[in-house]
Amino acid sequence: MRRYTSVGLSPLVAVILLIAITVAAAVVVSGVFFNLAGIAGRRPAAVIDYVKLVATTGGAGTWAVVVKNTGDVPITSIGSNFPGGCSVTLSFSPIPANPGQTTAATGSAASGCTLGNIYPIQLTVNFQDGSAITLSTQVTAALG
Repeated sequence: MRRYTSVGLSPLVAVILLIAITVAAAVVVSGVFFNLAGIAGRRPAAVIDYVKLVATTGGAGTWAVVVKNTGDVPITSIGSNFPGGCSVTLSFSPIPANPGQTTAATGSAASGCTLGNIYPIQLTVNFQDGSAITLSTQVTAALG
């Protein structure tokens, strides 16, 4: 008499399948985790991309400022402060500035801007999540 054995998976094939299933499950779980961590880890960030002060010999000056949103939260407003003089009112557009977008402003001062002087500028950037950061730089007044 012949004895019939059942035909099934060999132990080697079973181990390979088990490892493949485990790796696939790990990829799915890590993908979900990192996606949720990315949502929870949203960060507001911005940089001053460009700043220029063009002055005249008479003391008038024109500021040009560009801010780039390098974070994950939209910028809702930007306030400016000029501690060294040559003050202007800057109105940034477009606002809100979404992540990756730039926003720009220009403003003119009738007086107080001396050629060759270095003027500091401080920007307070407010974000949609209620947070704020202060950016500072300085620029030398130059002829256009």
